[in-house]
Amino acid sequence: MDWLHDFDEELRLVFKDCSIIISGFPEPIRAQGLSYLEQFNVFSTGSHKNYICYLLPFWLRDGYGLTDAEVRQLSVGNVFCMLYFFIQDDLIDSSEDSAARKLPLANLLYVEFLNRYRPLFPSDSLFWLCFNRYILEWADSMAGEAHGDYFLNDRLKISHKASPLKLTSTAVLLYSGNASLITEAEDVLHTILLTLQMLDDYEDWEQDLAGGSYNCLLSLVCCHFNTQREALTKTQVKDYIYTTGGLAEYAETALSNHRKLEHCQLNAPHLISFHQMMVKNLQHMAAAIEAEKQLLQHGGLSYWLSKHINL
Repeated sequence: MDWLHDFDEELRLVFKDCSIIISGFPEPIRAQGLSYLEQFNVFSTGSHKNYICYLLPFWLRDGYGLTDAEVRQLSVGNVFCMLYFFIQDDLIDSSEDSAARKLPLANLLYVEFLNRYRPLFPSDSLFWLCFNRYILEWADSMAGEAHGDYFLNDRLKISHKASPLKLTSTAVLLYSGNASLITEAEDVLHTILLTLQMLDDYEDWEQDLAGGSYNCLLSLVCCHFNTQREALTKTQVKDYIYTTGGLAEYAETALSNHRKLEHCQLNAPHLISFHQMMVKNLQHMAAAIEAEKQLLQHGGLSYWLSKHINL
């Protein structure tokens, strides 16, 4: 079972569908939209790989009896939803006045997202009540991030930054007659989205430190040194990661997240496998740092040989 490559061909069709739809936008929004889509195309070199956004409908398909056409429609909708909210994130994070350029595209993407979901659910469906709640969660989380230390005080709000993603699981469960599992699916996604943010924050900590963006790992470092974020230095972060074994603690939190999923009722083995991959990545990075420290403790020659000689 491969959570990614099992769906290669289907994903290619999803991005092709999105490209065709955006090609119908008026210029210059058409060119802007195609360029933005390419930044997230999983098959493009150097693109942002937001796998869960594209693949969640496919990961739920077999467990809940959806057809290929239904899943493809949901996945296309997800891509448009993802692009819309990433533009919102860009505008929130940017100090530049780029709203006039980005908002026309964002609104066309939002309409295309709705065009995929509205035919599936009547106006009085529970889906739209959940929709309202997820958008409220997203807005509340984004508005409070600058002054709320979510990783230490309220980790659920870290997951709420991606609350619109829950539209997919809710749609699948309602459409397949499994509404009783919606809360379970939300809890599973909260756990997975937290680990995903933790992994992203480890990879982006230098950029976030320089730019002032909130970061789970940096929050942990501030707590360790009992210092304010504004006073945190790159040296302190590296000391926490490479000297005090802080990344091992960080990886342990991710492993604890995975244990919460071991007995979940949601029938989505690919989704659980995706989370396990993220946990293992953090564990491997932490273990590699500890192994390097052990080599250094055995002396510089052993360390040099391990780096340069293939024994």
